[in-house]
Parts: sequence; C-alpha cells; structure tokens
Amino acid sequence: MPRLLTPLLLLWLLPVLTTTALENPSAAFIQRSMRQLSESTPQSPGKMRVLFYGQSITAQSWTKTVEKELRRRYPSVQFKFHNPAIGGFTSPNLVRTAEHDLYPWYPDLLIFHVYGPIEQYEEIIRNTRRRTTAEIVLTTDHIHVRHDNPEEIEESENSHSAQIIEVAKKYDCMLIDVRAKWRAHLQAQNLAPKDLLKDKIHLNEAGCDLMARLVGEELQRTPNLGDGAPSSGRIRQVGWDTLLRGADGGLELDFEGNRVVAVSDGKGDSNAAGALELDGRPLETFPEMWTASLPSPGPFIWMPAIKQVGFQQPPGTQKWTLSLLPDSSADGTKLHFKVDGAETGAEGEGWSDQRFVSPSGRVVIEPGDWHVAWPLSYRKKTLPEGFQVTWSTRQTAAPRYQPAPADTRTVLLQGCANSKHVLRIQGDTGKLGIGSLVIHTPAGK
Repeated sequence: MPRLLTPLLLLWLLPVLTTTALENPSAAFIQRSMRQLSESTPQSPGKMRVLFYGQSITAQSWTKTVEKELRRRYPSVQFKFHNPAIGGFTSPNLVRTAEHDLYPWYPDLLIFHVYGPIEQYEEIIRNTRRRTTAEIVLTTDHIHVRHDNPEEIEESENSHSAQIIEVAKKYDCMLIDVRAKWRAHLQAQNLAPKDLLKDKIHLNEAGCDLMARLVGEELQRTPNLGDGAPSSGRIRQVGWDTLLRGADGGLELDFEGNRVVAVSDGKGDSNAAGALELDGRPLETFPEMWTASLPSPGPFIWMPAIKQVGFQQPPGTQKWTLSLLPDSSADGTKLHFKVDGAETGAEGEGWSDQRFVSPSGRVVIEPGDWHVAWPLSYRKKTLPEGFQVTWSTRQTAAPRYQPAPADTRTVLLQGCANSKHVLRIQGDTGKLGIGSLVIHTPAGK
C-alpha cells in the first residue's frame, strides 16, 4: 500500500505563483555571488560566507532549509553560514547589535529582514554598504494576523513592505517580494493566513517550508544579468609577485579598501613569519580593527543585556565581565556596576543611566543600550543577585602572518577606514607561501 503524502509534502508539490530569478531583474545585484557558486568545482572550490540577519522569523527553521538547498545545489562550495537573528529585536535594537553580529562577520551574501521603523532599517543597509562588500537580499513581510482587525494590520504591513522595496531600490539590493508571492499562494490554494502560522505571526512547519522555497528559488545564477553590481563594492585579487619590495626587503601593497585576505599557495616554511604594518603602524594599535562579541543575555531572556559595547582604545584580546552591584534597583531601571577585564583587571564603576567610559577607554556603554529593565518587567521578575554580563574582544587583523596549507584564507586586516593605505609585510617574505591577496573595497563611504 503506497504511503500517504503528508500535508508538508503536499505543499512542496503544489504549484506556487512566483516570480523566479529569471523574471526578477533585481537578481542582478547578487550575480557576483551566484557566479562564484556556479563556477565552483572540486578542483577549485568556491568559498561563500552567507549571513541571515533579523529577528524571530529569521531565526526559524526555514533558513536551515535554504542552507541545505544551497549545499545540495553547489556541493563543492565551502560554505560558512551564520544566523545571529535575535527574536523580538526590531530595527532600533538591531541597528545597535549589528555592530557585533553583522559588520565584523563581513559576509559575501546577506539575507535580511526585520520589522520596525524604516529609518533604522535603512541605517543597517547603509552601514552594510559602507563597511562591507556584501551583496544583499531583502525580503518583504509575509502575511500574518497580529491584531484583531485584519484590515488594519494589512494596511500597516503593506506600508512596511512598500518601504522595504524603496530601500532595495535605493541601495541596489536584490528584492524578494515574499508578501506578493505569499498572497498569490494563499489565493491559488484557497488558504487563510492562519493556515501557515503557529500563532498570529510565526510560521508553522508548512509556513517555514513555503518561506524557504520563496527565498531559495530566487537565489540562482542568471548570466544575462551580469556578474554583480558596483554598489556592492569591488573585490580584486592581486598576485604576490606584483607587490613592491622595499629597501629593507619587506613587501608593500598599495591598496584602497578596508579588508585584505591572504591566500596561501601551500609552499611556505612553517618556521617563517611575517610582521604586518598598516600606514607605518602596528595593526593592533588601530581601535577600528578590534571587535567585541555580542554581550551575554539579560535576566530571564534570550536578548542581550546590553545591545552594544564599544571602546575608544584597543581593548585587547580578552574576556570582559560586568558585575551588577547590590545597590542596583530591583526593577533594573538604575544599575550600578563594575567592569573587569580578564587581562587588564579593574576598569572602573558606573551607572546605567549615564554614559560609561572606562579610565583606559577600553569599554564604552551608552545609557540607551541597556536591556535589563524590560525583560524583568516582561517576566514579572526582580534582578537576580550577583547578575553578570560577559563579552569578549578580539582583533580583526593578524599582527603576523604564519604559513598555512594551500588555499587557506587568512584575514590580514579588516575594519580600517575605507580609503588608500599601504600594507607592509616584513621578515623573510619569500618563505611565507602567500600566493595572492584579495582586496575588498566597499562602495559606500
């Protein structure tokens, strides 16, 4: 007896009224990535960093389905997928956490969706253009039912999707109009919005399946649309033998951009090492070439306790601990704290309603970035005794280059000003085994 088809499998088999990549002219804005995927071979595998970013919808399982489909479609590609989506964080919050989650990760391809005011939404896209060479995919909102009056929510969500469309046009992003495709599918299959939801907004299994298809089917190589757009910046590869040799035997690279990656030819001497300088300074002296991890979650919640932790001086490679002191308010509205670095020790005390800059300049916290009072109110809890927040800091640069196996990619520097620079590589450079350097130059300033 043949096995009965499940509702989920039936959904895969039903026709969906869609706009495919062949019919979507905005697919031109991801063709650099798609060409790299399509030209990958086992002998010369492509490499691709794909970042999903947003809130709870982006955190759902449909992104894993897209990931599996891309791996199936392009089996020789060496993918790195990352999904640091934060449920409940709309654009005014995500614009702060992106400093930890998005720009330092420097994706090749960003797939993005978030609710909230379009001003902060646009700021995230503008910063991505200014600080990375990522190609960007924006999706409009799916159809859901969050309020008692469906007409009101339909009008507001149509407006938000219309704003996303305008941002996509302004910044040359690929637009996948999920909302239009979702509506077409509901009408074609005589479904109600709730049939694809597990509550008023989040996707059920069938909804995740549909979302994965509506997004995944448009991530295609379409040669007649070209090989990418200037708005995503420029990525160029230069041969090691083209570098200038200084009087002291060191090599110099004149470049314009904010990221340089060394590609190993596998012929280096494991005992060799090359010291790096940028514009005559050691790389570790540039604060902009350091980054901090997202701070740990707040009390009784998955959201970070502090949305962004910054610094004015290089913070060093270390773990940081912020400890709330006993005279902090139980409701989290006014917090007294101290900060300690695992390597540098005590970094001072502060209050959450005031801007905090540690004496060394290694820690900066803005009053608006605290996210402790809201979770306590939401959970109807009080501040736990001895509550701590942790994060870590690291360089986005390599002070020294060490020889590596063939085709290994080592980020030499990342995050410096997107301008003209001179990178010097000193030491016995002939034994480093660097075959080429990849230079990233974002389009935005």
